[in-house]
Amino acid sequence: MQEAVERRAIPTLSLYSEGVSSMKLKLLDDYIYPGKVLDVGCGNGLYGLHLQGKGSDLLQIDLADRRDKRANQLQFCMMDAQNINFEDNAFDHVIAFDVMEHLDDDVKFLKNIRRICSSRLFLSVPNSDDEQVLKMGLTHIHHKDKTHRREYSKDQLVSLLTGCGFSVLCTRPNYNTKLPNFALAMMTSGIISKIAAKLLFAQSKALIKMGLFENRTIGDWYCVAQPAKI
Repeated sequence: MQEAVERRAIPTLSLYSEGVSSMKLKLLDDYIYPGKVLDVGCGNGLYGLHLQGKGSDLLQIDLADRRDKRANQLQFCMMDAQNINFEDNAFDHVIAFDVMEHLDDDVKFLKNIRRICSSRLFLSVPNSDDEQVLKMGLTHIHHKDKTHRREYSKDQLVSLLTGCGFSVLCTRPNYNTKLPNFALAMMTSGIISKIAAKLLFAQSKALIKMGLFENRTIGDWYCVAQPAKI
């Protein structure tokens, strides 16, 4: 593993969450096992604490060290995700939560990860499909993020991973129903769109609670893939 490097601030960084997602933790619990882990674009670094508790040998990388003080003891290296430079099969697992949508070249990134990762890749990406909500004058709130280079449907994500030498073990939808403003009125700013957003929020939450698939409110796709056998 590389030594930790000096911290510095980079003004063009995208925002990152200050907490952790219970669904992402479950994804890790379901598919990871102890080994060497690379946490790409680690942000607040708190997923590393969860992995450290599982006995994993962890290295976190990001464009700058912005980690929560609780994660400061974890090994860190300042590095651009687009230009990761490690030996072949250097890591058992690679985690890249909320990273690929910010990169100029996602194919280059995945092919590089395929080279250094011997077991499993954990991804989260924003959902691009808002065809149904657009009919109501709404759209997913993450479309507002100007740092996104692209977003992904489930089929696009699977096709991209397959083309870069991975086989997909699972994909899971992350339903964006925790806040009534999960969608913004983009086509209009009137009261009708705001009412539509709240009604859709309530309806979708009820359907999901009943165990029914609800495409309109998928905020992100969570995915686990492994290098395909040649």
